[in-house]
Amino acid sequence: MGRAWPILIVLGFCQFCASWGSLALIAVQIEMRAGLGVTASDIAALVWVFSLSLAFGALVAQVLIGHWQRRLVLLASLLLLAVGAIGLGFAQSWEQAMIARILMALGAASVMPTASVIAASVVTPEQRPAAMSVVFGGLTASLVIAMPISSAVAEAAGWRAAWFVAGGAALTAALGVTFGVRTTVTGTRASFGAMITVLSNRATGLTIATTALLICGGFITYAMIAFWFVEVGNAPRSALTSALLVSGIASMIGNAFSSHVVRLFGREGTIVAGLGFTALCFLILWAMPHLYILSYPAFVCFGVGWALCLAPLQARLMETAGPLAQLALALNATAFFGGQGLGALGGGIVYTSFGPAILPLASLIVLALTTVLFAMSRRA
Repeated sequence: MGRAWPILIVLGFCQFCASWGSLALIAVQIEMRAGLGVTASDIAALVWVFSLSLAFGALVAQVLIGHWQRRLVLLASLLLLAVGAIGLGFAQSWEQAMIARILMALGAASVMPTASVIAASVVTPEQRPAAMSVVFGGLTASLVIAMPISSAVAEAAGWRAAWFVAGGAALTAALGVTFGVRTTVTGTRASFGAMITVLSNRATGLTIATTALLICGGFITYAMIAFWFVEVGNAPRSALTSALLVSGIASMIGNAFSSHVVRLFGREGTIVAGLGFTALCFLILWAMPHLYILSYPAFVCFGVGWALCLAPLQARLMETAGPLAQLALALNATAFFGGQGLGALGGGIVYTSFGPAILPLASLIVLALTTVLFAMSRRA
């Protein structure tokens, strides 16, 4: 990809920061629950409100600022994300924390689709799957670096410090866009009618729905993973940081090799393999949580399946949407974070109603539905 590499790395770091803002709460949820004096369900609400606000914000952004220069949209989004993260670090109550999370969500709303559009504009069509892997590499890198950093900082210096670090990373990404991304690609203002047109394309609509269900299924467990790790896995809180680090490394390896797996097994074959692998991990977590020789590797590796699926799903989406690919990417971002929100909401309900041991089973059921939906999209 030659000269595009520096831009793709900056874009990947932007996605890294957006994902960090979204997922860091999972790494510090035990400390935040104690610090704010709230319940586990209240902490889950901070996850799903963020994700659903982001999903709604991605749609509204396409209508209001869809015609802005993509570089400007990305820069403004990162600055708002930073303000929200720093504000969360200063929050004194659950209500203040909720306001800060919504600000962060509105900032993160345009990062994923905008970074994807810019990445697609600086490479050839044949290079797009690899370019998408670099951008989504930021997401998996956040699992490797940001999640363990947030966990370690929260354990050593408190959860507020973890959010200040996340805000500083977003400001660094904004500087990277200012000096490292010189593209002038612009978008087009979308209407809700145009969105309906995209979704009415059966192949495109079902692919977007597959993304939503894939993330929803995983997040039912992932949004409450710290509680599962301590209460079901019977592990000490101090072990969570290293477990998140190893899990993130595994996910990043999966993302790095996804384009190679696509070349070997095809795009659809890679997605099916990713779905199957993720389902197997959740099956082990549900059926054998105390058989540590299997359950801990399953805990570490279930993100690999996500990583294998995301880039080929994105490439498939751009192919099926044709000239409406930019809008389809925005809708896919809405599906991605909407899936996070619904999954976190479902995880909070399952945790409160049935306990943490049932979380992987609920994820497994949703992933089975995801596989059916993807099969429908393939026939379309």
